[in-house]
Amino acid sequence: MRMLQLALLAAAAAPISAVWGAAPPQHDWNTYGNARFEFLICFPADLLTPQPEADNGDGRVFVAADGTRLEVWGTFNAQNLTPAQVLAAETAHITGEHGTITYKASKPGWYALSGTMDGKVFYQRGLSDTVRFASFRLVYPKAAAATWNPVAARISECLKGAKGT
Repeated sequence: MRMLQLALLAAAAAPISAVWGAAPPQHDWNTYGNARFEFLICFPADLLTPQPEADNGDGRVFVAADGTRLEVWGTFNAQNLTPAQVLAAETAHITGEHGTITYKASKPGWYALSGTMDGKVFYQRGLSDTVRFASFRLVYPKAAAATWNPVAARISECLKGAKGT
């Protein structure tokens, strides 16, 4: 039943992708649906190559020729964390690894942060329906920001959780 729901949600989202304006329209956008954690995310198939889904079914990695990585994953919210608590933990981890946070925000149901680490730009966003989190992290070379900044915006818009969040 979950696979059918994901398939229907993906089919319904496909026409919407034609009107999203965050990324240049020349990209060939596809959708990855995760059955275990019930989330959908779009990705530019002309730029990113999907790798095999994780053995435990929690997500997938996509790679580009320029070294860019899109990591998408789901987790159960066993500790009943709020998005603000996850944001605080991610911020502490990244700054502890000598990364720099340039943007961070959270509201009920989501968190986002971006910055630089190891000479690369990253953008991370997570959605929560209180039962689970669906998250992604896009990491790309600073020199390729003109290409990847609008892609990050588009991916952020199209990440959808089990309840359409």
